[in-house]
Amino acid sequence: MSKKKKEHFIVGDVHGCLNTLQALLKKWKPNTQQLIFVGDLVDHGNFCPQVVELAFNLKDEEPDSVLIRGNHEEYFYKHVLSQYNEDWFQKSGEKTFSQYLFHGRRIEPDAELFKKMPLYYQTPYLLVSHAGVCETAEPFNPDNVDSVLYQRKGIRRLQQLQVYGHTPAEKAKYDEASHAICIDTGAYKCNKLSAIVVNAKGDIKDLIEQKTHHDDEVSCEEIQRIA
Repeated sequence: MSKKKKEHFIVGDVHGCLNTLQALLKKWKPNTQQLIFVGDLVDHGNFCPQVVELAFNLKDEEPDSVLIRGNHEEYFYKHVLSQYNEDWFQKSGEKTFSQYLFHGRRIEPDAELFKKMPLYYQTPYLLVSHAGVCETAEPFNPDNVDSVLYQRKGIRRLQQLQVYGHTPAEKAKYDEASHAICIDTGAYKCNKLSAIVVNAKGDIKDLIEQKTHHDDEVSCEEIQRIA
């Protein structure tokens, strides 16, 4: 984080909800807040390539922004660059790739970008990852099923505040026992997109919630299909 920026603006799982993200970002203060995404920009939602385009454009404009890799970026790039993933393609990838073709954004360059996305961001007071650190020997090994890409076993308490997504909840709520907060609030499930503001000392200063825009809503049938 640059010296002039005193806070972090951390955004939960977007999953292609472009209009909701655009509305949420109106509350971001780029002059004083570092922008961080917890991952899962893509899949499930209606505007995946546009969300990716916006996120990487923002990083170009504000180079200290951080785009954490989520499990869906992992699935995407591995499917394109190394190994075909039938389950992911049927549930999510086919829809996402169709959006890419319609929007005219190339798939392969984004796969390369996703491969380079970091698995976490940390300061002495804050650790941001996609799924959070649990009790495992190799939390930052992407091939570990209990890594910060995939795990759902609970959160290990660290000295740092942990901010993560991956497991949707109705509302983002700080858990004192684990000194952590999950900010995935099911944007693509017609709930809301959440962000939190954290200061340089790891204190949560604000919770921002943006109701899912009607153009971003996914049908109940599709939600059940990809569950």
